[in-house]
Amino acid sequence: MLSLGLFAASVLLAFLCYVLTATETAFTYISGSDSDRLRESARSKRSIRLVDEPERFMFATRVWKVIFETASIVLFYVLVDRFTDNRPWVTAIITVIVMSLVGFVLFGAHPKYRGRSNPYRVLRTFGGLTYLLGSILGPLPDLVLAWGRKVNPSEAENKAGFFTEDELREFVDRANTTDAIEDDEAQMVHSIFEMDETLIRSLMVPRTDMVTIGIDEPLDDGMNLMLRSGYSRVPVLGENVDDVRGLLYLKDATQAFVKARAGGVLPSIAEIMREPRFEPESKRALELLQEMQRESTHVAIVIDEYGGTSGLVTLEDLIEELVGEIADEYDNEKPEVVMQEDGTFKISSRLSVFELGETFGIDLEDDDVDTVGGLLSKHLGRVPIVGSEVTVEGLHIRAIGTQGRRNQIATLLVWAEPGLHEPEDHVVAHP
Repeated sequence: MLSLGLFAASVLLAFLCYVLTATETAFTYISGSDSDRLRESARSKRSIRLVDEPERFMFATRVWKVIFETASIVLFYVLVDRFTDNRPWVTAIITVIVMSLVGFVLFGAHPKYRGRSNPYRVLRTFGGLTYLLGSILGPLPDLVLAWGRKVNPSEAENKAGFFTEDELREFVDRANTTDAIEDDEAQMVHSIFEMDETLIRSLMVPRTDMVTIGIDEPLDDGMNLMLRSGYSRVPVLGENVDDVRGLLYLKDATQAFVKARAGGVLPSIAEIMREPRFEPESKRALELLQEMQRESTHVAIVIDEYGGTSGLVTLEDLIEELVGEIADEYDNEKPEVVMQEDGTFKISSRLSVFELGETFGIDLEDDDVDTVGGLLSKHLGRVPIVGSEVTVEGLHIRAIGTQGRRNQIATLLVWAEPGLHEPEDHVVAHP
């Protein structure tokens, strides 16, 4: 009779370990929607407390699981010892073998699978038992958790038993290694985590690259500027670049011209510009993305700690940080230097100043810039747009094409003044 009681008690304790392991796993994997379902279906305030205080009850399940598992092993040892004629080493070997197999199934793999696959059902079924066991421990879980936060303040905000960022990243890497998810999917997940730590000053268009228009300039010039630059939104400046008064939208300007053509009066830029949104350069990119999505805004002016303009950031900049560079359909790789039929040269703005000089057989150097695009910007004195043109050492440089979402000048047309420089045949084109 005693042997039967020992066996029954050992089996019962093993079953309780199974239940507590599944419950602990369910606490870890339950989603927000399932938590809301539990609250709605809760029959008492006790069940609601179980959902609202997961850390406390997870601690209780761990404590009781250790107690029940240890007690189950001890009872099984006593049971086996009754049949081995007081040979402890035989009893120990049998206990280790049997309880290792039982432990793997009932304390490890299977209950964790159940808790992970259906956390809602597990917590709904065994929530009452979990609450009871947590109540028996009284204030012990709260005291231990409070002590843990005090000893390790850096982890005070971490939820015990829940996945940390590093653990989630590790799971993503493992899933990618086993081809469970694609490379680009894994990269996007990592980008989400990184974006929460990225400041908008690392994504913004710097003030030196901003295409702007003065508030006193006519709307015709504003429309022409946007059509030539490829931008649909342009900051409107007052006295200088640190005095951003508003944003001129291409669609607003177009509507104004349509109304003026119908007999109305063409308004000024100040009358149709929109209020600018200002953001500190220390703001996190993910936070700004969420705000811009919620408020349906597309451009924010970035300011430094002194209130000066640092640059601007667009909704597209933030999205591109998540999904990667968004290439334009015309962004095809082209040769850096191509000779035209009329004797002019179509070149890449990334071509070095030295290579441009070699193409025309002249000694062309500049200590301030490295590329022809930079040379154009330097002599122009502002951000170039399509149609911008300068003359340097007898070479005419004209911007004729943009590339990318930011519409940066990518293609230039260069020609020499007649009879001044003759390009060498062996450097006419680069593949």
